Amino acid sequence: MHSFIPSIRQLTAISLTLFMFLISPASYADTKRLIVTGSSTWQPFSFINRDGQPEGIMVDYWRLYAKANNVDVRFNLLPWSESLQYAANTPGVIHGGLGYTGDRAEVLAFSRELPLNRYNVSLFAQKDLPFEDFKTLDSVIVGTVKDSTKHAFLASRIPENNIKLFPTFGSLNEAAYRGEVDVFIDDLSTALYDMRHSGKAGLFTPRRKLYSFPMHFAINKNEKDSITAIEHGLDKISEDDVAAIYAKWIPASKINAVLPWLNKTAHYIILFSSLLLLIGGLGLYHRLLRYRTEELKSAVEALKDTNNRLESAVKNDVLTGAKTRHQFFTQLADKRFSPSPFVVAVLDIDGLKHINENHGQDIGDMALKHLATQLRLQLSSQTMFARLGGGEFAILFDLSDSSQAVRKLSQLQKSLQLSALYIDQQVIPVRFTAGVGCYPYDGEQGEALVRIASSRMRANKPQYSTTSANDHEPESMERHWA
Repeated sequence: MHSFIPSIRQLTAISLTLFMFLISPASYADTKRLIVTGSSTWQPFSFINRDGQPEGIMVDYWRLYAKANNVDVRFNLLPWSESLQYAANTPGVIHGGLGYTGDRAEVLAFSRELPLNRYNVSLFAQKDLPFEDFKTLDSVIVGTVKDSTKHAFLASRIPENNIKLFPTFGSLNEAAYRGEVDVFIDDLSTALYDMRHSGKAGLFTPRRKLYSFPMHFAINKNEKDSITAIEHGLDKISEDDVAAIYAKWIPASKINAVLPWLNKTAHYIILFSSLLLLIGGLGLYHRLLRYRTEELKSAVEALKDTNNRLESAVKNDVLTGAKTRHQFFTQLADKRFSPSPFVVAVLDIDGLKHINENHGQDIGDMALKHLATQLRLQLSSQTMFARLGGGEFAILFDLSDSSQAVRKLSQLQKSLQLSALYIDQQVIPVRFTAGVGCYPYDGEQGEALVRIASSRMRANKPQYSTTSANDHEPESMERHWA
């Protein structure tokens, strides 16, 4: 009896061992692999630490994804431009965190917005440089990272000669600390983080928020079908998990530590005010206080005016006041998963080249402004329109179908006929040709809808004769815009 019991135990142990041996390979086979790339010097978002290991907010976020979805995530962090090319050209690689731009969307497929903090781009200047010296960005050399959204932002607003490009975020910061640039633009949190950890706290100060954008992940366009599966996996990461990551890398208690000069200034103001009370008396102090208050009000008003003009330059076309191409495509990207239909219309002024050649560039600009004014008057305040470039405009008709959009375009065409543009008692006819693209029937990607609408617009475009613009007969309103 005693010899029989051990043999059963041995048999049981052998059976369990064989069972574990058989199921273990299956377990490993279920583990998927994913390569994540990003910047190697973008502290604290993504960077290589002193031990050669990837670290940062983005790295921790994708490690959470790996744990929640049983995915083997490997990181290959590179200089910024190389990371974009690596993601665009290598199958099975995703870029872990970046902003959407039209140029990037030509080679990358973008996810929906990630639950990470928006990237707030600010203008930083040396702390001792008076702010009044910065009337416009094109008066100084501005540093930024090559192929970043900030590079695209600056290139569309100031001459290329005024932009100094750096290959990485780290090299930009180091050059600024060495005094090679007096001004640079970067994300507020990451720039303050780098100054604090490099011992350069207070050397540069943020002077103005320029713009902000959400973060996405992106993948090679040929593998865009895998985006949905990855997004489902990200749903398993909670908001508390994301908040814990930011608390680890950017503690709220340390934000003010990067601006020690501010505390010192406050101390001087308190001491100066106390001396005024002692020396000048209460009456003198009150007179000075009234004077300073009026001066401060004037400064605040001037600052508001400067801020409004800067925000307008960022968000609006300088000539017509319409939204910019970047703003329009950003809005389309946000509607990628829209449950409701919408229509994109592309308009182009007929014979703009003819107007410029026969009447001059100034008159052509007035024709553009005239069309923009009618768009503003005829469209609702909730309808977004933008200037794409030249004589082309785009309109986003939300909660609309093609027939509703065509009717609105016809009304706009009639309003242009009734509100003629008079220059020196001469009528300058302003007409347009349009084409539309409908979501989701013509496509689900915003850029594709713009291309479809542009193609239909060009197909509808009349041949503009060399006869007088006043003799040119308007085409029928029944043109097939859709």
